[in-house]
Amino acid sequence: MKYAYLLLAVLFLSACDAPEMPLPGITGKAGELVLVMDDAFWNGPAGDTTFNVLSQHIYGLPQAEPMFNVVHVKSSAFTKIFQSHRNIVTVNIAPEATTTIQLKTDKWATPQVVVEITAPTVDAYLEIFASNAARIIGHVLKKEEERILKSYRAQEDAEVIKPVEVGFGVRLSVPKGYHLVRQEENFCWIRYETKDVTQSILIYKEPYTKTNTFSVEGMIEGMDTFSKEFVPGPDAGTYMSTVTEYPPRISETSINGKYASKLVGLWHIEHALMGGPFVSYSMLDASEKNVLHLHGFVFAPGKTKRNYLRQVDAIINSAQLQ
Repeated sequence: MKYAYLLLAVLFLSACDAPEMPLPGITGKAGELVLVMDDAFWNGPAGDTTFNVLSQHIYGLPQAEPMFNVVHVKSSAFTKIFQSHRNIVTVNIAPEATTTIQLKTDKWATPQVVVEITAPTVDAYLEIFASNAARIIGHVLKKEEERILKSYRAQEDAEVIKPVEVGFGVRLSVPKGYHLVRQEENFCWIRYETKDVTQSILIYKEPYTKTNTFSVEGMIEGMDTFSKEFVPGPDAGTYMSTVTEYPPRISETSINGKYASKLVGLWHIEHALMGGPFVSYSMLDASEKNVLHLHGFVFAPGKTKRNYLRQVDAIINSAQLQ
């Protein structure tokens, strides 16, 4: 009997000392989101509101594309095959539940986002969801950006990064595949091209002398001045400019703790049938005497553009002033 006790003790100690198993990697495509909600609530105001908010159309794209591709799963079907998904929102509405929202990471897989929302009634759920919708979306988008940059940082191209860093005092996590198209004293253009898609980033700077620098008008003025000079279209007399008929939308943000104005909208080539979405940032450089502009745009005719623009946006948001 004492040997049996000894064996149990050894097994117990071995189990205590055993290292935790690492989490599996995430599944699912970029921009997808699994929404776990029972059918009784999915087929009603709770489901309609949640779906409409999470799949709302993104401003600044030439065709309607959702913020996230939402996949509905009822609670009883939420098994391991879905638990490893990259982005998950779970909703539990039950009389005994308290009204809470928790933003989590790496619960069942890595690098994963999980948002857990509980409420005792549909009305309580709708209230907490409405007041936290922007926070939920921001939480998921931030993790999507981190995933992109983790991949890009593993394959950085010093031959592109270094000239930008030396010429403009900013370091970007630019992956292999991008190349330097053009470099002038106050302007450079880096680009990634396939037969179907072109992703570009323009970096340009100018003295901080204008009062409207961080406004819609000031940012458009800067973009159009530099692009007219340095970004030609396919034929003589054609050049890149901002589509003002679709008003660009501005917001305040920060890049690695540095204040920036962000502008999203559409660009086109004057006198040519070419165009697409852009995202542009304006911020002061390290000396705070010059304005640094980081302008990303995508050309992908016939294709959805959300994920391509998010990839360019992630590179810009990796910016570190030197």
